[in-house]
Amino acid sequence: MKTTLITLFFLTCLSSTAYTWKVGASQTYTTPGNIVNLVQDNDTVKIDGGIYLNDPVTWTKKKLVFIGLGTGNNRSIMQWNGGDIGNGKGLWVFSNAATTGSITIDNIVFDGARISDANGGNGAGIRYQAQNLTIRNCLFNACQNGILEGGSYTGSVISILNSEFNNNGYEVIGNANSGYEHSIYISAQTDSLLVRNCYFHDPRGEGNIIKTRAQKSYILYNLIDEANGQGSWEINIAQGGLNVIIGNVIIQGANSINHGVVSYDAATNPIENFYFINNTVINKYPGNFTYFNVSPTSGINNYKVYNNIFTKVSGSSMSSFISGTLGTALDTMANRILPNYTSVGFVNASADNYHLTSSAASFINNSVNAGVASTGYNLNPMFEYVASTSPLAARIMSGSATDIGAYEFSVPTSVSEIADLISIVCYPNPATDAFTVDLANSIHNAELFIFNLEGKEVKKILLKEVKTIVNPGSDLKKGMYYYKAFSNGTIIGGGKLILR
Repeated sequence: MKTTLITLFFLTCLSSTAYTWKVGASQTYTTPGNIVNLVQDNDTVKIDGGIYLNDPVTWTKKKLVFIGLGTGNNRSIMQWNGGDIGNGKGLWVFSNAATTGSITIDNIVFDGARISDANGGNGAGIRYQAQNLTIRNCLFNACQNGILEGGSYTGSVISILNSEFNNNGYEVIGNANSGYEHSIYISAQTDSLLVRNCYFHDPRGEGNIIKTRAQKSYILYNLIDEANGQGSWEINIAQGGLNVIIGNVIIQGANSINHGVVSYDAATNPIENFYFINNTVINKYPGNFTYFNVSPTSGINNYKVYNNIFTKVSGSSMSSFISGTLGTALDTMANRILPNYTSVGFVNASADNYHLTSSAASFINNSVNAGVASTGYNLNPMFEYVASTSPLAARIMSGSATDIGAYEFSVPTSVSEIADLISIVCYPNPATDAFTVDLANSIHNAELFIFNLEGKEVKKILLKEVKTIVNPGSDLKKGMYYYKAFSNGTIIGGGKLILR
């Protein structure tokens, strides 16, 4: 009786005060499963680097934060290598919208989730049917589904940031269960899905890379590459909604199953507007294909496709740019549709480097203003994808207009180019009034461009001498800016400038 009272007192204290749990081989609790019945609302779980084998967990509390402490080759890995996960759902499960929600998961690897064919073949790294989810810096590897979200709390917000999805899907082509597993699947109860700065590659089976039924989906600045995998649609808009797709590199692989890039399957959500802006889309499938498949014949209010590069592998045949009937909903401007992706003017297309070179003249300074979505969301690109493990780069407009596609020509396009830039210094930095631009070499008559944080050019200055004193004037307010210097059209340096 005494022991029971002490235990109850201990758990009562935990329920009233947020607690940080530590999990690891050298800790009191060696696996997440050891603490599943101890964790209370608002707690944090920190997990040491290492492999946590065959330890599926169903979490039942809300406002939990999970942080993987592993790095490099010793990340915090939730791994399954058995035949069938016993809970029938996934490695980590959040399944009660009434009691579970507002979950944050940071720097965790989910590997090898499997459910047997008899139970649907639908195992997930994370199975989520609750309220609000934030995923950051995670890896989903070789799972049947990376994130499977279905029937969650109405109005949920799901954010998937800076994460990698590799080799997810059902592995047996032709099996009856293939085609129902995806890197990400989101249900219609979700109000808003954000997928930003993620890397998707080498899917398996016939599933989609991103399949969303959410009321609003924002797919921003990602690299989505089938590579050597066998997948279906790269993006599947399963029942419409507000869909904002900006600044992505999207590559259909040579072994693709559906031979199309984006599918719009139905128009049954309250908002039906689709915005596809400043993406670079590469088709590597060698046969007939289409870039967009639109199934509903009515109900879509606006289908806007602006400022994108569409190109393909030599020898393939575009059966149609958009397959379907859109009528007056279709709004296209300033797109480029080109026959051979290796001769478009990319830095190194064979190595999937789709930054622009000066030979891509038809892309440079030729975007049009994409305006705003029906909800007021700015549709003009603000960032560029670098890597899921790096912050997004600010997209700096260096000419009269933004460039077409996912990248600006003015941004350095390789390590060697960056290394070859001539030094340029602005000092003092931060500056309270005037500052000096020092070219540190004999170049004269360069031009200095200053951009605000939105990438808009706010000042241009002719640098007639090696050292030029610049008075910002009233057009530059206090704050942070980016600057770039050009000589004869070539970038010679750049950086950040703070005015205070």
